[in-house]
Amino acid sequence: MTDVVLAAGGAPWEATAIREIETAPDLRLVRRCVDVADLLAVAETDLASAALVSADLPGLDADTVYRLEHSGVRVAAVDADEERCRALGIERRLRLGSLDVVARDAPEPRHAPQEHRAPLVAVWGPSGAPGRSTVALGLASAAAAQGIDTVLVDADTYGGSQGQALSVLDDVSGLVAACRAANTGRADEAADHLLDVESGLRLLTGLPRADMWPQVRTGAFELVLARLRPVTDLLVVDCGFSLETGSGHAGQRNQTTLQVLDQAEEIVAVGRPDPVGLARLVRGLHDLAEAVPGREPTLVVNMTRTSLGWREREIDATLRRLTGLAPTAYLPFDQSGLDLAAVSGRTPREVAPSSPFVTRVEVLTRSLVSQLVTPGVLTATAP
Repeated sequence: MTDVVLAAGGAPWEATAIREIETAPDLRLVRRCVDVADLLAVAETDLASAALVSADLPGLDADTVYRLEHSGVRVAAVDADEERCRALGIERRLRLGSLDVVARDAPEPRHAPQEHRAPLVAVWGPSGAPGRSTVALGLASAAAAQGIDTVLVDADTYGGSQGQALSVLDDVSGLVAACRAANTGRADEAADHLLDVESGLRLLTGLPRADMWPQVRTGAFELVLARLRPVTDLLVVDCGFSLETGSGHAGQRNQTTLQVLDQAEEIVAVGRPDPVGLARLVRGLHDLAEAVPGREPTLVVNMTRTSLGWREREIDATLRRLTGLAPTAYLPFDQSGLDLAAVSGRTPREVAPSSPFVTRVEVLTRSLVSQLVTPGVLTATAP
């Protein structure tokens, strides 16, 4: 017996659907929901495992569908338009007379296989400004220079910095605009909010203010990522630091980061080599292992410098002993090159191509690209 809720919003088929559910041997109607808020409230009580909805239900959006699916409620639209369902992320469409299909329907993958689906690289690091954004920009810029059409997404919900770092004057946050469009069924417009940074590199600007994080709704953001993957060859996402979960504001705010880490083909974890930075990195890596179990990140130690008095092999031994992981790359702290990039609003590679930081990043990028990007399977927009 499958317990279902009905949210028809007064659709013409509602009465017929109720009669069909009541006579079906494997369906049981547990509630008729008057609106989306009622539907979400029922989902949180575990009363139902499926929801039959009208795709035109007022307030129904991509984020609502995402929250229902991830709470274990299978969403099916009755007598709905295919294009409308696709825009909302509803993967099940039923006709009157066959509503019992939902009782036998297994959850489907959120993203259908596509001919081209760009790999996603998540750049993450613990609190304390280890240089997540700098490394993300360096990786994206180096990949673009290697002929890989690349999109950089600033998804740090504690405040984006990529737009400011690149002197991009954008009246509206690209991330917010893309999520708003996706949430109202216009996810295909996500690429319209990308800004050209340099040849082969486009940017989706982040949040200009940290208090705007509620506008990046989880379901909408998933649709944005899904729409960006087919239009590029590599997706680099600059993540926030916090991995805290829960139902409160902090947990909700961090869902974007956790979502990216879960979907990423590769996670680049960035830390600093000083005592405080290493302590935070060790704790952060343990938290990361709990947040996305079974994943081994590419560990990058940023801002290395001789003034610390520690050699790379000593840092390597410490991290191996405390985390079981060894750094893949050590990125030197090139103060003059990074300062020049910051004040000129350009990428480090553009202003200081011979910088030791840029050189090391390019080596790291080549290694990642060789593992993630299949030669010959590139979008038409690649250089």
